Amino acid sequence: MTRKFIIPGALALSFAATTSAQTPAASPAKSEATTPAIEVPAKPKLDPAVIKADSSYALGFRTGSTFSQQFGRFGVGADDLQQETFIKGFMVAVKGDKPELSEEKLQAAMQALGDLLQAREKETATANLEAGKKFLEENGKRKEITTTKSGLQYEILAKGGEEKYVAPKDAAKESKQFMVHYKGTLISGKQFDASPAGEPVPMTLQVVEGFKEALTTMPVGAKWKLFMPSNIAYGAERRSADIGPNSVLIFELELVKIQDAPAAPEGGMPFPMPQGQGAPGGPPPE
Repeated sequence: MTRKFIIPGALALSFAATTSAQTPAASPAKSEATTPAIEVPAKPKLDPAVIKADSSYALGFRTGSTFSQQFGRFGVGADDLQQETFIKGFMVAVKGDKPELSEEKLQAAMQALGDLLQAREKETATANLEAGKKFLEENGKRKEITTTKSGLQYEILAKGGEEKYVAPKDAAKESKQFMVHYKGTLISGKQFDASPAGEPVPMTLQVVEGFKEALTTMPVGAKWKLFMPSNIAYGAERRSADIGPNSVLIFELELVKIQDAPAAPEGGMPFPMPQGQGAPGGPPPE
């Protein structure tokens, strides 16, 4: 039986675009009134070995990125993998061969990994909670720090003007968006997120409590350094490979403008959409 190879959608589009770009267009009919076309030198023919090597690396990199995004939030990292065995299992699946381990052993192995990760997360959560508490206690003693009732600490880097957020009488009619610059780090100093350089990005109030409190309190033009206890950030949930359970988060946040959010398209969600798992201050993963 002949097996038909089907190119996945994304690759098919890329392949089609590449093929179209490499296929010379039909030459226009010669005419005395037509200016002779400038000859474009043909692209050099790529070495098949180079194509195979580079595309293999690209596919491996993309697969690794997807793996990191899917399993990093559960605490699975490179140190949890036995590289040669992982690649071996990967290639068996790619080839469609029968795995060396039975389905029962595969299930048992994944269950054991889950138990190991759960126990490790509990230890990490306890350690982060203790480290965060100690950090905030010391940080709160600095004269530059203001601590609110929620436990949010902030340092004013730039005062800003007089304009502030005004909540609507009906919370369901909230229609504002906040244009901001931000940078997020852990108490270790490691940066885990930042807005692109240049133009500010939109943010709604569908964020964690620490961010919501800051956005609705600081004046336009102000720049604050926020220190968020885990209970008004992501709590005991792991946010990503970098942001573990009970993590204190530090953000440099500049509020550039408060403006009306664009109208929601018919049958669609309002823009900007609520912050997701890759956005600053978005709701914790379910």
